[in-house]
Amino acid sequence: MGNIKYVLNKGKGKKTNRPILISYHFNGQRLFYYPGLWIAEGDFNKDSKETPAKSDCIDSIYINNRLKLIRNYIGEIENETLARREVLTPDVLRAELDKRLKAKPLKPEARVTLMQYFDLFIEDTKTRTNAQTGRKLSKAMPIKYTNIKNLFNDFCTYEGRGYDFNDINETFHKRFIAYMLNEKDYSVNTYGRALKFVKTLLIAATKAGINSNNYYLNITGTQEASESIYLNETELQAIYKLDLSTRPHLDRVRDLFIIGCNTGLRFSDYTTIKPDDIQGERLRIVTQKTNSKVVIPLMPDAKAILQKYNFQLPKAISNQKFNKYLKDIAEAAGLKETVITHITKGGESTETKQFKYELVTSHVARRSFATNYYKMGVDTLQIMAITGHKTEKEFLKYIKVTGEEKADLFEKSVNDKKKPKVVRKPKATTKPKHETKPKPKVKEAE
Repeated sequence: MGNIKYVLNKGKGKKTNRPILISYHFNGQRLFYYPGLWIAEGDFNKDSKETPAKSDCIDSIYINNRLKLIRNYIGEIENETLARREVLTPDVLRAELDKRLKAKPLKPEARVTLMQYFDLFIEDTKTRTNAQTGRKLSKAMPIKYTNIKNLFNDFCTYEGRGYDFNDINETFHKRFIAYMLNEKDYSVNTYGRALKFVKTLLIAATKAGINSNNYYLNITGTQEASESIYLNETELQAIYKLDLSTRPHLDRVRDLFIIGCNTGLRFSDYTTIKPDDIQGERLRIVTQKTNSKVVIPLMPDAKAILQKYNFQLPKAISNQKFNKYLKDIAEAAGLKETVITHITKGGESTETKQFKYELVTSHVARRSFATNYYKMGVDTLQIMAITGHKTEKEFLKYIKVTGEEKADLFEKSVNDKKKPKVVRKPKATTKPKHETKPKPKVKEAE
């Protein structure tokens, strides 16, 4: 069998009487099924598969036995479907359960609505694993989808109506985009990312047999290339050589950042390096985001910092505080060059001028690593082996070279090819024969 969980639909009833919902995950699909059982929140034990109804619940025996019966039915239905060599889907499983339990067809109001599914989906992200890596999803994922739920709810309030699965059509699509652009003043990338999250949720609802509207196939996440910065070797050295001994909190952040600039790791990885990750002159680590194994040679600056802390780096602070302190460090290092960025916001292209130190974040470390070694002429695939990028297309998004630098790289490449090749005479393989000098003539005696 797959993985079965019991949850309460907190959008229905009162705290003293909530409907139990069965969430069953199998073969990459998910079924949500109402067994017609209700329970008080205080009597419900969501972490137990055997006794979801606590012993002090007045209906605990009936509820637990009923749920056990349904679990058994699910196993039987799976086995029978497998024996018939048929494909088991959430719709098939629901229909078979209805037959065996002699349940009445679900009333329209008993179906899971789009807003209710937001809550179910968010709750599921807290325990779900990535199908490719087998690891739990990021802790930030429930927060991201909660933000999308709030955005969607705000849109419904603005429109003065609710939107359910069947309401997702071209009109909704256009009005939702217009709301994000005009009312929320979102940039292209921000509203494009929101659309991608909504589409992912609709796909999951379809797989779970809750949604049958396939308009989501027309939803695409628009994106424009971001204008991000990197720090060159001179700027990194200015940061590395700063005397921050009187400000230890900045000193620690600077050191972690330089580690990132010399390893190409993400913030979540370069701030959690352990002594066991260091073997000889190499750093061997499994990245948290992609579960990729990378082997990184320790550069002199990185090695010096690790030795400074006896290879036990200081504990990382939150990314938000880290970025705030980084800007203070970059300003102290004199990174006051004016940077002009362009972004499409509210449907219009806008130009922003900022000091470079204002744009320095934890992720600039990884981008600086990739760009600096790219400028040195290191082979792209070799850099990718360190950064863990799977495709060259994704890797090249990290390369932030200015127009002048691109011209310099092109000119250097052309000049290197134009340099005349030095032709060296091959060394003689045999010794030259010695010439014999002519013998002097001997005068005859007169």
